[in-house]
Amino acid sequence: MATPTENGGEQPDIVVDESGLKVDRRQEEELNQLRADRSFFGYPKGIGALAAGNFFNSICWASYGAVMIYYLYKPWTQGLGFSQGEAAQLIAIVGAINSMFGIVGSWLADRVFGARKALVIGNIVKGLSCGLLAIPAFSISQGRTMAIVGMILMNLPIMGASNASLTGMLFHRKDNRRDGAFAIHAIANNIAGFITPIISAQLGLLNYHYGFAIGAVAALIYAAIIGVPGNRFFGSLGSKPSRPLNSQERKRYGWGALGVLLVIGLFIAVLLVTHKVSVNALASTVSSCTFVVAIAFFLVIRRSKRIVGVERRRLKAFVPIVIMQIVAGVDYAIQGTTLLMFLDQRINRKFGSIEIAPGSFNTLVGIIAMLAGIFFSWFWLTDTGKRWKSTNRLWFGFAFFGISNLLLIVPTVVLNPHTARYSVLWLLLYYVVSNFGGFPYGVAANSTVAAIAPKSYETQMQTAFTLSAAIGTAIMLLVYGKLTTLDQQLPLILVIGIIEIVVAVVVMLFRGKIDATVMSD
Repeated sequence: MATPTENGGEQPDIVVDESGLKVDRRQEEELNQLRADRSFFGYPKGIGALAAGNFFNSICWASYGAVMIYYLYKPWTQGLGFSQGEAAQLIAIVGAINSMFGIVGSWLADRVFGARKALVIGNIVKGLSCGLLAIPAFSISQGRTMAIVGMILMNLPIMGASNASLTGMLFHRKDNRRDGAFAIHAIANNIAGFITPIISAQLGLLNYHYGFAIGAVAALIYAAIIGVPGNRFFGSLGSKPSRPLNSQERKRYGWGALGVLLVIGLFIAVLLVTHKVSVNALASTVSSCTFVVAIAFFLVIRRSKRIVGVERRRLKAFVPIVIMQIVAGVDYAIQGTTLLMFLDQRINRKFGSIEIAPGSFNTLVGIIAMLAGIFFSWFWLTDTGKRWKSTNRLWFGFAFFGISNLLLIVPTVVLNPHTARYSVLWLLLYYVVSNFGGFPYGVAANSTVAAIAPKSYETQMQTAFTLSAAIGTAIMLLVYGKLTTLDQQLPLILVIGIIEIVVAVVVMLFRGKIDATVMSD
């Protein structure tokens, strides 16, 4: 029972949770009830809402990704007439900015809004920002300005890693259903990835702005899916910040936020007034900020006095995941730029008299990834799959990323550098190996971070994982400033493939030690 206080109120009973922290008894009992729920295919029903959110989030990003880079470098009036190097830099800039503002979003989720409200606010703003890209340009200068502003605002303020954080909260640390929940999210993502790109890309052959409009609607639906069910699915989980600001902190951070908004507003005003922006200058600024923000953020977590005992010991297992995700960030940047241009310019996309839009091939990625999700979700429920620990899934999936890159680049550019158009079969092989074999990495990485995360940094730790990829993106920002053509960029696929295989082998050799650290009590 609650204990009466001097002012007539009630002081909640305190119990110790699974991490050894003192918490409110009633909240802990509610949390245990949520975790015991199996009404959504053996999982808590909140997983269903979060998976649906992932579905519409993927529709938004798949629509955006199917047309964005082509819209940037196609000649006016088909696109905005940027060079290939500038287009690659701009795409990488957005990736880095998203990750940096992910820190802000995750911090707001943990300290101000709570994870659920952060998801709703973040998706409303994302929908409005994507809608800005859907407005047709009436001049090339106006179009470029609106595109850059829309890309920068795409996730400002971003919801951070609130979806992954809420997912992790719905399970006990040693609950083996957690990997399956993240697999469900991946399946939802992949279903959206299957149906969306071909629609947005083929419409993009008529008008790129249709794809952006689809993305805007999807983001707003995501906000509704999380906001409407509310306590019916999540109880009080994520409704309040896990470590709310006190009055002094609200005042201090409030003034700081106002200053940041004024700077951002001034920057946007300059863009709108001058109709000019230097891509190289923007890339240099963003890459520098990414490195500084990442280092500062990791130092804050490392030096936090709130992380003690076993929680600090578990953080040691985060180091190899950070390294893997930095390498993966480089790969993601290449996939989002160089690979898409390679598909557009060097792959035979004609089937008879029909030309397949390059962005439509993302539908194939969605199909493969969806099948991978179904297969591994089943496999991990078998006796053999249950013995396959998260650390094994990490190195296994990461190795397949590297293998897929070598299978694409060696038979084509390395061995046959002068071929005008390569067979689409090489690209299909790349997609199968990368998305099917590599599936376990993403699931295991998110799940492992959730298991490692200290209670005071549940959402921010997922952002730290994302921010690791942003470091890789920042590296590519600098690289793309030097390698401005597709032919100059293609050797990067060979280099990253070799690095990924080496990293996977190292993680494989130390998998036992990593697993013991994650599960330490």
